[in-house]
Amino acid sequence: MTQTVEVVEALPPAQVRPTGLALFNLNVTVTPLVITWDKQAVMAMLGSVLAQYEGLVVQEENVPAIRSEMAGLNKLAERFDTARKDIKRQVGAPLAVFDEDVKDVTARIIEVRSRLDAQVREFERIDREGRRQSVQFVIDSLKNGEGVPELDIPIKPSWLNKSTKAAQLHAEIQNIIIGYKRDKDAAEQLERAKSDRITMVESVVKAKAEEYGFSLPMGKFSPCLSLDITGEEAASVITQTFAAEASLRERQARDKGTREAAAEEARQTRQAVPTPPPAASFIEEDDFPTAPPVSTTLILSVTYEPARELAVQELLAQLRSVAAVSII
Repeated sequence: MTQTVEVVEALPPAQVRPTGLALFNLNVTVTPLVITWDKQAVMAMLGSVLAQYEGLVVQEENVPAIRSEMAGLNKLAERFDTARKDIKRQVGAPLAVFDEDVKDVTARIIEVRSRLDAQVREFERIDREGRRQSVQFVIDSLKNGEGVPELDIPIKPSWLNKSTKAAQLHAEIQNIIIGYKRDKDAAEQLERAKSDRITMVESVVKAKAEEYGFSLPMGKFSPCLSLDITGEEAASVITQTFAAEASLRERQARDKGTREAAAEEARQTRQAVPTPPPAASFIEEDDFPTAPPVSTTLILSVTYEPARELAVQELLAQLRSVAAVSII
């Protein structure tokens, strides 16, 4: 029995109708295909054919004959499957044509809509560009008002949205400026602290040089420039360094005086001894070759806290009393 079904789809009215598009209906009439065949008769005939194989026990001597029967069954199955594919192809052909036709109609609609979309997007671009200028004006105004015209604030895409309120925009820009000023103040304070420490160290070193009567290179006090220690600690290190150097120089002066006195005493003693008569000619001991003196060089690397400067200088003074010491 053939039955006709009418499918009606109502299209919504166009939101933008520059050409006066009106509401209209798309009418599609579908006549369902009825495939008629006597399945019961085919199943009955097939049952009589297959009955001889159901429950069959294959014997070894019957294997060749059974293989031939199996080939016949395969051909029968292929005939039914081929018929199924042919019917499906015939039924699907009108549907494929209809599918392509509807795609053509849809493509035409999309083509027209894309032209409208391009124009709308151009207006949106112009609107966003206008908002960009407005946002940039707000940024520049806030920066100048806060005294940071040098600050670069990139425009966030969200600031160009119509949904972004003026109060929200101002708040976000103001937070960026506050963070920048906070970081800038911290950096300036750090630079001032470094400059003040340099001035303080130079002043203390100069005062100690006048007090002790000798100068020391600023390189010896580079640890005192670090802000990791307090100004009082830095001044203490400088004082200890000068005191250690003064003690060392005093000790060296005493050692030098002692050596000079001993040398003078030895010279006077040699002058008091009478000159012996000339002896027989022989090779003086001083004429024999002597081996060069042997010396050993020891390289040390000493790491210590600034507060231990005095103790280190005292140890170096003790070492200088028995060897030549070079500080690099």
